Amino acid sequence: MQGFRFGSDPYGFLDTCAKRFGGAFTMRFPRDPPRVVVSDPAHVRQIFALKPDAYAAGALQVAVNLGSRSLLFLDGEDHRRDRQLMMPSLHGDRLRSYARTMFDVTNLHLDRLAPGARVDMKAAFHDITFDVLTTCLFGGSEPRRAEVLRACLGEWISRVFRPEVFLGGMMIGPRKLRAILDDATQKRGASSWKVLERAPWNVAGRAKGEAMRILREEVEACQQGRDGGRTDVLATIAMAKYDDGSPIAVDHAVDELVTLLVGGHETTASSLAWALCHLLQRPEVWTRLEQEIAAAFPDGRVDPTRASELKLLEACINETMRLTPIAPAVNRNLTRSLTLGPWTIPAGGIVFPSTYVTHHRDDLWDEPRAFRPERFLKGGGVPPDQFFPFGGGRRTCIGMAFAMFEMRIVLVALLSRVKLRRESKAMLPKLNALTTVPRECDAVVDAVRPRVA
Repeated sequence: MQGFRFGSDPYGFLDTCAKRFGGAFTMRFPRDPPRVVVSDPAHVRQIFALKPDAYAAGALQVAVNLGSRSLLFLDGEDHRRDRQLMMPSLHGDRLRSYARTMFDVTNLHLDRLAPGARVDMKAAFHDITFDVLTTCLFGGSEPRRAEVLRACLGEWISRVFRPEVFLGGMMIGPRKLRAILDDATQKRGASSWKVLERAPWNVAGRAKGEAMRILREEVEACQQGRDGGRTDVLATIAMAKYDDGSPIAVDHAVDELVTLLVGGHETTASSLAWALCHLLQRPEVWTRLEQEIAAAFPDGRVDPTRASELKLLEACINETMRLTPIAPAVNRNLTRSLTLGPWTIPAGGIVFPSTYVTHHRDDLWDEPRAFRPERFLKGGGVPPDQFFPFGGGRRTCIGMAFAMFEMRIVLVALLSRVKLRRESKAMLPKLNALTTVPRECDAVVDAVRPRVA
């Protein structure tokens, strides 16, 4: 019952538990160790400071088959080496070089909006972020191969990022479900029973298997000098070297690329959908954002590389992630016992610092349930044990800078060109395999301004 309530309404269930039990309580899901949920900044800080050998990422309860060599599942020195290897492709000058691509891809989607149309903006952001990510990650591929790759990855994602995957993971265990999906991928969805070839996991297996084949060939081409001088993320990771000069293994690189696609696509699309839901309920904030954009770009020519200058826009993104975080909590699967305040959590248990509960504590935030971006315009910032939408400690999301950069650019493109009117009345959450998303995010398009070249 706890697993069902969390899966169907994660925010509501956490609210109920926090109101009844306070800042620390235990949740139990089927086939899962007990999860000790905490929200006290002192406890959050202690958990984020844990040494790498105190918890095991390999035991992470994730049902989606991201690949065993994904950074998400690596521990200790392997995690440190791979994180260091991948960091340059997602930060600094390399990140800034993606700005124009992100902006142009977003505008292509905005061009398709028609005044008077009723639009599911959750689906629209899903499509935008998918095209942004695939272009940045694999844009150097030959166009026809890139089209096949996008189609296969899109088919796989549409099959595995569903609420029933979360529920299925609870019923049979997430690692067992992941093994079933991996098996279907390796066999390309083949089955001796013809009727089973059309089963969702086998359709997903065929799609991912074909995508993995193409990605392996692309990585091998880069490592063998047959890349044609491409500069996308795939080439950057394929050509990266560890400290000892050794290259990343081909299958390992493919797992990391798939993880980056999933981590940067579904999560960013969900955050953008929540941001739009909040802004459509606060038209006065929408107007202030339009004014901020007009002041920064008075001739109407938006420079996406300067999107970080828009402080109110950044504050709205942060306030969205505070109020409606896509990850309700952060996992740490303990490998040894942990004394946390008056409690001792044994090895094998899970500590679960909750973003949602911490972000809604009335002893930390004024009017915690109100959308007030102004709170992030004050100087000094917010301590990372009180605001941690991207996790914390050594396992802070590696794509944090990329996600923030992309969200600013997508929203500045939207706000500079499109007028929307709220259609959805309520902002009810649901758990979509890995992320918490609004059940509805519909809007009516009032106007679409032409892009100023």
